[in-house]
Amino acid sequence: MPDSSGPVPGHGQPLDSQRALDFADVPHVLERADFELYRDDVPGALSLLEQAYVATGELRYAARAAQIRSWLQHLSRPQDYAAVYERFYEERKGRFSLKRLERDLRVLLGRKTRKTVQRIAADPEFRLLDQEVIKHHPARVLDAGCGEGRVAITLGCRHPEIQLTGVDVSRTNIRLARNVNRFPNVSFHGGLIEEFVERTQPASFDLVYSFAVLEHVPDDTELVRRIFRVLRPGGRFCFVVPMNELTAVGPVPEFRPPDGALGHVRCFSESGLRAQFGHHRDFLLVKLPGQWRPNCYPPTIVPIEFGSFFVALTKHRSQEPPRE
Repeated sequence: MPDSSGPVPGHGQPLDSQRALDFADVPHVLERADFELYRDDVPGALSLLEQAYVATGELRYAARAAQIRSWLQHLSRPQDYAAVYERFYEERKGRFSLKRLERDLRVLLGRKTRKTVQRIAADPEFRLLDQEVIKHHPARVLDAGCGEGRVAITLGCRHPEIQLTGVDVSRTNIRLARNVNRFPNVSFHGGLIEEFVERTQPASFDLVYSFAVLEHVPDDTELVRRIFRVLRPGGRFCFVVPMNELTAVGPVPEFRPPDGALGHVRCFSESGLRAQFGHHRDFLLVKLPGQWRPNCYPPTIVPIEFGSFFVALTKHRSQEPPRE
C-alpha cells in the first residue's frame, strides 16, 4: 500500500464485523471506515482500509488511507503539533470580538474567576479528582494539559495548601489561564508536556492529572511514561478520556475533520483501559455519562455509551510504565 510509514496512533480495536465485510463492496467498506473515524478509532479505520487494499488492490482504499494520514501529519513533529493547537485556540479564543471584550471585563472584575470555580466544582470529573486530593493529601500537583486552567484554578482555590503547576501547549490558553488566576499557589507554563517533564526533576510531584489529553497526543503510552518520571513513587496519576461508543442507524456520510487535522486520534474502551492500566495499585475506573452532542455527528450516528472515563492509579514504588 502506498506510503504506510506515517504516524499511526495506538489503541485501534479489532473490528468484530470486519470478517463479514465484502472488500469488493468498496462503498460499504469506505462507509465503515468513515464510521470508525466518527468514533475516533483512527487506527481501526486505517487497519480496515489497509486490509481491504491488500485483499483487492483497489486504489480507492489506498487513496482514502493516504488522505487520513495527511490529517495526522501534525503528529510527526512537536512544532507542528504545537502550531495546530495554537492556531485552533487562537482562532476561537484569541481574536478580538465583543464577546472577548466582555470576557476580559469580567476577568478584570474577578467575576470570571468566581464563576469558573463555581461551575467546575460541580463537574463530576472534578469531584472525582477532588476526592483523590482529599484522600491522598498531595503537596505538589501537576495539571498536564491544563487548557484555560479551569480545573487547576478550581483545585487551587479549594486547596490552598497545595502547590499546583499547569502546563499547556497553547500560548493562548496559558494567557487566558494566567489572566483568570487569582491564587498564589497556582502557576501556568506554556509548552509541550513532554518537554516540561524532561526539564523537571524526577519525582517532583505527588499527584499528576491530565484531563482530555491522551486522545490527542502522538503517543499516549510514551506520554504516560514521561509523566511517571516526574511522579514520586507511590504518587497518584489521574486522567480523563472520552467514552465514545456509537452505532450507525443509517447511511454514514464521508468524514472530514473541520480544520484539516484530526484532533482525537484514538478511542478508548473500558476493557482497553483495564488491560493497559489495571495492573497498577489502587486502580480506579469510573464511567461518567455525558450529554450527547448531536450537532457534532450526522443524524445516522447515535450513542450507545457517551461521556468520559475517569481513571486513577498509583505509581508503584519501583516501577515505571514499560515502553511499547
